[in-house]
Amino acid sequence: MASLVSAGLRRGTHLLMRTFAMTKTGFVRKKNEDRYLIKKMDDDSVFLAVADGMGGAVAGEVAAEIAIDRLGEIRSDAVDFAGQLNLLMEQADRDILLEVRKNLDLEGMGTTLTGVLLNNGAGYWIHVGDSRLYHIRGNQLIWQTKDQSLVQSLLDEGTITEKEAVIHPARNLIDQCVGCGDCEPEEGRLNILSGDLIMLSTDGLHDAVDEATIVELLSLDADIEIKANELVNRALDADGKDNITVVLAQL
Repeated sequence: MASLVSAGLRRGTHLLMRTFAMTKTGFVRKKNEDRYLIKKMDDDSVFLAVADGMGGAVAGEVAAEIAIDRLGEIRSDAVDFAGQLNLLMEQADRDILLEVRKNLDLEGMGTTLTGVLLNNGAGYWIHVGDSRLYHIRGNQLIWQTKDQSLVQSLLDEGTITEKEAVIHPARNLIDQCVGCGDCEPEEGRLNILSGDLIMLSTDGLHDAVDEATIVELLSLDADIEIKANELVNRALDADGKDNITVVLAQL
């Protein structure tokens, strides 16, 4: 089953932005534990976020919803965007732990969480886990977040190759999650130009579709609705075992 957010246009101080999101449960999972957010603000800033919950039963989706709701409190009139994002991430971590204390059936739940505030030619991002943010310019990948995972650590150490990482038995183990206590987010700032494309995705997409194909599809001369559909369909054709979510912003 697909869930869509209709594309919208926002004209900021310098950039015109079109946004779209799509999520599918996949062929194996009974529930979709992914959650996403597109928040459009009065000053034409846009906040995008994606979360991939874990913990089994209903716990994963509960954790993802808590995290998205808390990060969605971001305000575009803040003096320090990075500080605000870090504070909200810390609060989301505590919120999930508190929910577990109230209901022990939810013990072990947590979530990835990646968000970016697009404001006046800049993208202020924060990231925990192995959901990702991609920054595309033209037909090139300018930058992407680095997974907080065991496999990524092994890659960084040179212990395994990229090909080995794809089939590694521990490829789904993450080092950090929101709700695991004292999470350590990574954060930064992007310079955004007209024509750039920002994508957030859960691992159901980028574990199933290789980087070259992702960049190729995001570089298509097509509306972002078509790009999102192509990406999700490729993930379903390649695997389809996990929930798949993609959030796009075309500037």
